[in-house]
Amino acid sequence: MGFSTNSMNIPSLVDKGSLILSDELNHASLVLGCRVSGATVKVFKHNNVLDCEKHLRNALCHPSPKTGKPFNKVLIVIEGIYSMEGTIVNLPEFIRIKKKYNAYLFLDEAHSVGALGPTGKGVVEYWGCDARDVDVMMGTLTKSFAAAGGYMGGTKVNVCIFSPFLVNWLTLTM
Repeated sequence: MGFSTNSMNIPSLVDKGSLILSDELNHASLVLGCRVSGATVKVFKHNNVLDCEKHLRNALCHPSPKTGKPFNKVLIVIEGIYSMEGTIVNLPEFIRIKKKYNAYLFLDEAHSVGALGPTGKGVVEYWGCDARDVDVMMGTLTKSFAAAGGYMGGTKVNVCIFSPFLVNWLTLTM
């Protein structure tokens, strides 16, 4: 269920004028969602904020290869806990650079909700971060919750920012 949540919804958040920065060890569902989105995708070294920041700086200097215009949106895609390695994302640093460069942050909490933080609320709670600093949070109900389905959430402001892409994507794919 989490697989389809990622692979089917990431394309609704971006368009061909967008840039996605994806961790090299992201789950296959995230990789697929990024690939089918139509956005330009750049991969940064695992959990390496400096490498991600290098790509962000570069994006400010170079236009989108798909449109020839500046990128209209940059989405950083990371996981809370990387499922194959068990490494935990350096969330405070990714929040810092997303703010510095006015990017958006997509956090896959599928493996961290129920496992991290004093009350099991995931990597955001584990690091003591403000959940409002994560623009899109995704999770699945199939692990810690012993149910079926997946979810995505964000603040009302971010839902409004992403909604034109979502409406367009739904119109074109249904």
